[in-house]
Amino acid sequence: MSRTAKEIETTGLPCEAQNGETIQVVPKIDVTMFGKFTLKQEGMEVPHAVSLTGRSRRLWTLTAYLILNRNRGVSAQELIDLLWPEAENDNPLSTLQNNVSRARAALAELGFTHAKVIIRNEKGYYRWAPDRETQLDVEQFETLAKAALAEEDMEKSVALAQEAVALYTGDFLTESAAEFWCINLNTYYRSLYTRLCRAAVDRLLKLGRITDAEKLCTGVIRLDPAAEEFSVFLMQALIKNKNPKKALEHYDYIASLYREVYGVSPSAELEAQKALAVQELYGSETSEDDIHTFLLEKEQETGAFCCDNNVFREIVNLQVREMRRNDTPAALMIGGLQTAR
Repeated sequence: MSRTAKEIETTGLPCEAQNGETIQVVPKIDVTMFGKFTLKQEGMEVPHAVSLTGRSRRLWTLTAYLILNRNRGVSAQELIDLLWPEAENDNPLSTLQNNVSRARAALAELGFTHAKVIIRNEKGYYRWAPDRETQLDVEQFETLAKAALAEEDMEKSVALAQEAVALYTGDFLTESAAEFWCINLNTYYRSLYTRLCRAAVDRLLKLGRITDAEKLCTGVIRLDPAAEEFSVFLMQALIKNKNPKKALEHYDYIASLYREVYGVSPSAELEAQKALAVQELYGSETSEDDIHTFLLEKEQETGAFCCDNNVFREIVNLQVREMRRNDTPAALMIGGLQTAR
């Protein structure tokens, strides 16, 4: 990219002379916004993680917003509305300029070269590093995810999906997820991630790559235990991989989590996978010890017995049949009301 002496003097960016022309030489910047917000300049050994909370919240929020919108100029008023949406300030423009200066100084302290011109003011509009290449993980993820979903070849689609999933290390800017400017983006990327993983697991199972399907499901559940469909997929994969015991262990874990944290019972689909796992584990050549283990818990818990609606209905029907055989009278109690039967 050729530049004039005036432009070089203005930006302060390093340049080299070649064949009478000036050529811009600037290090690339890598940014992550999934999970932690990090910045890394080409040549740095490790990325710098910065916090979007605490005393430096506004200057790093300013930086993140400019990076996301780096292909356009952002007006001072837009940034003022972003950083001080409700506060009344006698001189908001001066306060904004102070935060821009602080952001430049903070970038310089992290070791970014020519930090004074990373955030530029061009004709009243602020821009992030217009003379540098900035690579952003959320944009890479979106490109790969859309390509994977559009790819008809299953092997190629899965390869693209795995590359995209590796970038999704957490939700979009988790520290600012509740901020008005992040909510829609957070929802969008989470939805795209879920759709991508759902399609990838389906294709992995069809390709017979069961272990890869297990790994992908486990990653989704680690990020979002409430994504029950992936628990169903995981149990399917474990059963296909001749590991019904592990499938039942996962069922016990997720069922307990749902009851204790969300106050709900597992879905019919998850119960169906449990039934298949039980059948696979105990359905043939079952020893007396296996039957005993299956029917009786090693340690009986005290207190009320908690189960889903289907199990409760079967228990009631079993008890009713027993009472009919013995001609035993019974009464049904519901919410303090007694109904004779």
